[in-house]
Amino acid sequence: MKTTKLILASLIATIAFSSCSNDDSEKEQAIPKIDKIEIGLGNNETGTIGQDFHFNAEVTAADKIENVQVKIAQRSTETYPKVWSHEITWTQYTGAKNATVHKHFDIPEDAAEGKYDFIIIVNDQNGTKLEVKKNLTIIN
Repeated sequence: MKTTKLILASLIATIAFSSCSNDDSEKEQAIPKIDKIEIGLGNNETGTIGQDFHFNAEVTAADKIENVQVKIAQRSTETYPKVWSHEITWTQYTGAKNATVHKHFDIPEDAAEGKYDFIIIVNDQNGTKLEVKKNLTIIN
């Protein structure tokens, strides 16, 4: 009888401790990854106003890609001849697990010369996102 009570008490304790585990809420949600970033022709982190600009990156989603964005933003520590920014969103990667984002676009004619933050954003369908900030110099 004592052995039965001991086994039963052990069984109840095991169930109580194992069922209280809350693994789902403790897990940190995975975020996308970006590798092999190339910015500017020859990967020189320079763009010329009115000319072709090269961007390449290997993107891996935690779940599936929602979209990929790039933003060119002025820095608060720099002085510019005028206020200017640029943003592009690519949705053709929606639903993919990974993608090589290889894009060419012109730096707009209304861009202002200076040093900028080139921000790459990967939005995942699971609601997470990754932002990577790189340097970019825009020249005339």
